[in-house]
Amino acid sequence: MPSLALLSDAFAVIAPVFLVAAIGYGWNRAKLPYDSAFITTFAINVSSPCLVFSALTRLHLGGEVMAEMALAATACMGLAGLLSVPVMLAARLPLRVYLPAMAFPNAGNLGLPVCLFAFGEEGLSLGVLFFAVMSVSQFTLGPALAAGRFDLGQMIRTPSIYAVALAVAVQLSGLALPQWISNTTTLLGNCAVPLMLLALGVALSKLKLSGAARALSMSALRLGLGFGVGLLVVSAMGLTGTMRGVVLLQSAMPVAVFNYLWALRYDNRPEDVAGMVLGSTAMGFVGLPALLMMVM
Repeated sequence: MPSLALLSDAFAVIAPVFLVAAIGYGWNRAKLPYDSAFITTFAINVSSPCLVFSALTRLHLGGEVMAEMALAATACMGLAGLLSVPVMLAARLPLRVYLPAMAFPNAGNLGLPVCLFAFGEEGLSLGVLFFAVMSVSQFTLGPALAAGRFDLGQMIRTPSIYAVALAVAVQLSGLALPQWISNTTTLLGNCAVPLMLLALGVALSKLKLSGAARALSMSALRLGLGFGVGLLVVSAMGLTGTMRGVVLLQSAMPVAVFNYLWALRYDNRPEDVAGMVLGSTAMGFVGLPALLMMVM
């Protein structure tokens, strides 16, 4: 039986995540003013890169830690994608539609707040590393898989790449950032987590659970694969403590909302991907208390 203290800790993590996302959901359902294009563009191009930069420079992580987390994130996404391929082939499901959803978890909108509330600033910084690797992959391989072609221009336009490169350069050089740069990026980065959760709630309010049986079964596969490959990766790499917990949490997150946006952009059966986003997020919220009690 889990202790009351452990249950209380898990609730303290889940409650703010759920409530802020619920505000976004209710806000859009009430048809209150919400500029989705501005919020999304600001989050991708300003607040998220600032969060990546400020988190990686504020908490001084060694090069070995950064490399370990980058490897773990890459392994989790790669294995989840590869292990899902035989299932999709057996079920005669198109890889272009389902493979990105299986490979890319919601390590941003949902994963970062969970890492922050579960493990504090260290958890957020490590979660940001996972998110940065996933973000670069999702903005390069994601549209390439959805469209059936690779777009070098999309990669060049991904701000997170430059945020990670600058943060690593600052860390390796040992230079102290001017306080005004640190304060500005921290202030803008602090917008990212609540904006991500609000945007998640708004996005979920617009989605419909299309093809419920298939969407729910594929959602369960995404969550199960994510947690399974997370366990495999942390065991194989010998990860412990906060890093182990963050990798497990991030790897086990539901389908990322951006998978739906790419499917919508390339007319790649977006209703099926929307069903997976909605189904896996609902299932993820239900299973989050048990997941947290396993990693905290």
